Amino acid sequence: TECCPPNCCSKRSVLRKHLLVLGVLVVLAAVLGYFFRDRLLVAIVNGKPVFRYKLNQLLVKSSGKEALENLIVEGLIKEEVKKNQVVITKEDIDGEIKKISAQFGDVTKFEEVLKAQGMSKEDFQSQIETKLQVYGILGKDITVSEDEISQFLKENGETMTATSEAEKRTEANGVLREQKINEKVQTWISDLLAKAKITRFLK
Repeated sequence: TECCPPNCCSKRSVLRKHLLVLGVLVVLAAVLGYFFRDRLLVAIVNGKPVFRYKLNQLLVKSSGKEALENLIVEGLIKEEVKKNQVVITKEDIDGEIKKISAQFGDVTKFEEVLKAQGMSKEDFQSQIETKLQVYGILGKDITVSEDEISQFLKENGETMTATSEAEKRTEANGVLREQKINEKVQTWISDLLAKAKITRFLK
């Protein structure tokens, strides 16, 4: 057998180990690239990849500030919900969605509208939960008088879905209550933003 100097054999052994490790890394990268390609790539155009980070950069540039403000407001609302111990059940959410979808005639039409707006059912449920939580906080001091209900029915009675007088008054009360809460929402959110300690890193 051919002999080689000890230092030469040692170098070859180290080289083989490096090549083996490199080979394993190449295979691992290929496997991970296959399984996580949808997280790395968003498209391939004429054989050229469009990487997700490029899309993320564009999205941040075009609507990043608006998205950031939404996340900040969402976080502040969650803090207020916890502070006020507002609890919204699945039944509350389902009931509100049923009430809204009824305005579109049937569930199918309602789901088509959601799809057209690029919103999933889960996204809508989350928005409804937030809405009900906010209403739970701001609606505590809201009152609707009988005179307000009567005036509302006089002006909008024909467009209401309820049939009996009692049901119409209940529906009118809900609509008026919602209107009053909505009038308070923007001021409330502005107050939350003003009082919060916020450091924004996105320019």
